[in-house]
Amino acid sequence: MSSRTDDDPVKRSSTERYSRVASDLDWVIVLIPASSIFFGFLLHISVNPPSYFHYSDSIILLAALYAVTLATGMFAMPVIYHSTHYHQLDVNRFLLTTKGYAMIGIFCLMVAMYLGLGLALNSKLPTPVAYGLASLPFIFIFLRFFKQTH
Repeated sequence: MSSRTDDDPVKRSSTERYSRVASDLDWVIVLIPASSIFFGFLLHISVNPPSYFHYSDSIILLAALYAVTLATGMFAMPVIYHSTHYHQLDVNRFLLTTKGYAMIGIFCLMVAMYLGLGLALNSKLPTPVAYGLASLPFIFIFLRFFKQTH
């Protein structure tokens, strides 16, 4: 295959370039509603806290609420970025920027899930045990991720 520009399928057709953008926005269709539903659950708990909640539990819940709010915003940023840069869209830059927003959003969502799981377990177990058990799924994910990348 030659190294000419017209041999590159991405550069050959503008529809192919924009289909990469559309496929990159597909995950937004799932992540924004999912994180919004999670936000709704956390908001409901913070407005109507259980009777056994202490002040520290409320602070942890508030931190989880802020984390899921930031995650939802980061998941919406690719749509905002695309709408503001549509006329001068550089596909590779868009994909790189979208990946950055997604990584921040996923990290914030994992923090919120960890805190929410810790709060749920804290109602039945001592605090150190509850948050230790809450970290197990994320340790598993971390180990699987690094096992696959190395």
